[in-house]
Amino acid sequence: MLIILLPITTICVAVAGFYVWHRQLIRKRHFEIADAALAAFSRSQAALIYARNPASFVGEGASRERDVTELPAQSKLIDRLFIPVERLRQHQEAFAELERVAFAVQVHFGDHVAHQVRQPLRANNRIVVSTALQMELGSGFRPEGGHKADYDDPDRLSDEIYKAKVAVETALRPHLEAPTLEQFLLLTELRASVRRVIAFLVSLGRRLCALS
Repeated sequence: MLIILLPITTICVAVAGFYVWHRQLIRKRHFEIADAALAAFSRSQAALIYARNPASFVGEGASRERDVTELPAQSKLIDRLFIPVERLRQHQEAFAELERVAFAVQVHFGDHVAHQVRQPLRANNRIVVSTALQMELGSGFRPEGGHKADYDDPDRLSDEIYKAKVAVETALRPHLEAPTLEQFLLLTELRASVRRVIAFLVSLGRRLCALS
């Protein structure tokens, strides 16, 4: 009987070990993605706050291409309007990293979480579009419709970013928390698996004894 049980026990132990290793590998990957996503989200959020800061410094906004027909006073006005876009361009690497990590979040945590992670990217685009519209108005161009779009509402944008951050934190922060030793070793699940294996071996042993 022992000759039969020993190979079965060895196989069960090997399977349990592989299961624990695989779960730890997944946990490590989730930790890495959650850490990268939260960091990229915070960097992008900080860039958005900086871009929308009403205070300005001498020379800001001057990096844009100027129209040869602009008057000095007009150029000064449009430069000031261009400042948010100029500031965002200084942090494009943060937004590029957020876009990259959002794909990993989508694969491992689902479309809903990835959608929330991408909220700063949508805010970035909206600021750029809103700034372009204001610059056109400042240059004397009157776009069709002649009214200001509602997507550049600063209160609405801040509220959307805040809600997205709460959703991202809720979904990803638990994956950064250090597990207890029992959780790390998956002892609860391992004990349940061992009990099932023991029950199977006992049942098998009784059957073999009955046949002999």
